[in-house]
Amino acid sequence: MKLVEFEIYSEASNCAVVRVPGRPFPDCVVQGDSLSSLFADSKELSLRLQELGVTDENVLSLAQALQEQLLDRLVHYQRVMAVEGLALPYSTPVSERDLVALVSE
Repeated sequence: MKLVEFEIYSEASNCAVVRVPGRPFPDCVVQGDSLSSLFADSKELSLRLQELGVTDENVLSLAQALQEQLLDRLVHYQRVMAVEGLALPYSTPVSERDLVALVSE
C-alpha cells in the first residue's frame, strides 16, 4: 500500500468521484460491496437469458462481456484485500468459476 494525495470532486455515498495522480480523467469509486452486487446482478441476468433460451448472439455477447468485466474487477479487488489482510465487505467471495458462459470465445 502507498499513500498519495488525490483530488476529490464528490464524496457521494457509493459514487465518489476522484482523480488519481497521473490520470487525465477522474474515476468513479465503487465500494466493494456495491461491486459485488453489480456482478451478482450481471450473473443473474446471464442465468435468466439462458433460462429464457435467448439465442441472439449480440445480446448474449454483451451480457457476457459485462459479466466478465465486473468479475475481473471483483476478483482483483478480492486479491488486493487478501494481500492487505483486509476482510471482504460481503460474505461469499467469487472466482472465475462464477462466470456464466453464454457464448464461446
